[in-house]
Amino acid sequence: MISVGRRKSILLILAIIVIVILVFVGVRYAINFFKQEDIKELQYDILLVKTKTETFKANNVVNPDENPLLGYKLNELPEGINIDGFKAKNIIKEEEYEKYYLLDAECLEKMDLKELVNKHPGYFIVNYETFEVVYTEGYTNKEGVLCYKISDLEKYNKIEEPVNEQLTEETTEEQTEQAE
Repeated sequence: MISVGRRKSILLILAIIVIVILVFVGVRYAINFFKQEDIKELQYDILLVKTKTETFKANNVVNPDENPLLGYKLNELPEGINIDGFKAKNIIKEEEYEKYYLLDAECLEKMDLKELVNKHPGYFIVNYETFEVVYTEGYTNKEGVLCYKISDLEKYNKIEEPVNEQLTEETTEEQTEQAE
């Protein structure tokens, strides 16, 4: 028979093991939660840059002299801005460099995006024609895919809903009748 003292010791050890397991699971969950929140915040910031880019392009079309496009063309970067590691990944093809503009801290401030200055370690690069936004550091989404462009964000985070085949057939028939 096990003595009362030994039984209490075994129960105490089991309780400690359970507590350690719960703490481990809780800490791991918290780390994953905050990591996902950081990714969501970066995605939000990328969308914010896209929105401001669209606004600046619209103002530029209306009055290009007073509203020049902001940023440095990738093929004309000034001294002090080094994105060679990013360029080596070939996310943007070299022949397209003239279409993309790198936004530094000064450009972000002029776009009323002061809150993004020094918030993320990389640079935002924009294409004013397609409104593609590229983040030089990239991020790993919840599926484990390394993303750099806003088109990646749109591609990998879409929620696809099942299509009702009967509804699709009825809609096609209605469209055919309207066309006739």
